[in-house]
Parts: sequence; structure tokens; C-alpha cells
Amino acid sequence: MNSLNPAGPSLAARMGGATYIAASVGFLVVFSWLAARFGYPDVLDQPAGDVLPSLLALGGAGRTVWILYAILPLTLIGAAVGASDALRHPDGRNATALRLGVVLQVVAALAMTLGLARWSTAQWVLAEAWPTADAAQQQSLTVVFDALNSYLGNAIGEFVGELALYASFAAFAVALWRIGGRKMAVLGAVTAAFGLIGMFRNITTAVQPVADVTNLLLPVFLIAFGTAVMRRRE
Repeated sequence: MNSLNPAGPSLAARMGGATYIAASVGFLVVFSWLAARFGYPDVLDQPAGDVLPSLLALGGAGRTVWILYAILPLTLIGAAVGASDALRHPDGRNATALRLGVVLQVVAALAMTLGLARWSTAQWVLAEAWPTADAAQQQSLTVVFDALNSYLGNAIGEFVGELALYASFAAFAVALWRIGGRKMAVLGAVTAAFGLIGMFRNITTAVQPVADVTNLLLPVFLIAFGTAVMRRRE
């Protein structure tokens, strides 16, 4: 029997748990590839004149990786639905927290995808135009590049996306606590707390150490949470 659901996990719950684990591994693989080949995420602090040629140099394989990176957050939608099914208590004591967790994770997935998708679409078009552009045109391209990073990247993808994501973890932590999953609830709450503080890294560098810890906590929580959703009691 499932330790979180006396009736045992449904197919949706098992798939949801597996999706959290797969998404976590996927994020790590893609992030590592971009870090090695593109200097991501430090490259985001560089000017358009440095970033756009480096982006184009990634070639078709790099553009494919960026597309995959943008799609990955969408997997969290199905995962959240599965987790809600697994964590639902028969008497509905955690129903509100679960609904909130799912809604927030949908918002997070859409916002993060919108932010990441700019690299394989709008930014890629700018990168293709950069080599043949004159000085005035490159200045215009720089303005568009910076605007895309500020609005789609920092504001929507990172701030809105991370705010919704870590708030969803907090909601799931409440749902877990109410059905006795105390250890996982604490891990979720800690991850949420670090994430909600670390998301202000673009405003002040004082929270960068917290953001660095969050980068380690996030995959740990997703894998542990996914495992808990799938788990059956012996």
C-alpha cells in the first residue's frame, strides 16, 4: 500500500512521480550541457555582442537543446496532477492545498517555458542577424536582446516562474503535513523558503549564496518528492 494513499498509487500518481524524477534528471543534463558549451547561466550577464555569436555557434544541436530546455517545465503540469492524486486524503483535509499546488505549478510551468523559449526563437533570430548587421543595426538588436532578457527572462521566466514554483512546493508541503508526511513536508518547505529568497538574486547579490543552495536543493526535492509519490508501503 502507498504510505501516502491507503488505496495505493493510481496510474496517474505513478506517472506523476516518475515525471518529477525524469524532469529533475532532464534539467540537470540540459543545464550541464549549456554550462559546458555556452557558459550558462553566467553568460546572461554578458553583452549582446558576446552572447549572440556564442548562441549561434551552438548550431542546430544547441538550438535543439534550448527547445528541450523550454519544454521541460511543461512536464511539471502532468507531474503535479499525479502528485495531487497520490496525496489526496479521503476526507479532503488537504484538498485546498493540493488544488493550490497544482494551479501554481501550472503557472510556473507556463512562465518558465515562455522565458526559456526566447533562446530558440527570438534570440536565435537576433543571433542570425548579428553577423551581417552594421553598427546602428547591432545597437537596435542589442536593445531588443536586453528587453527580451529583462521581460521574458528575468521578469516572467525567472521571477514569476520561480515564485509560482516554490509557492507550489510550499502548498504541497502543507498537503503532506496534513496527511502525516512530515519529513517530506519539511524538505518541501525548506526548498520553498530557499527558493523564494534566492529568486531575488537579480535584484541583490546578497541572496546569491541562497540561490546557489537552492540549485542543489531543487533536484534533491524533486527526486525525493517523485519517489514519495510513487512509493508503496511493503
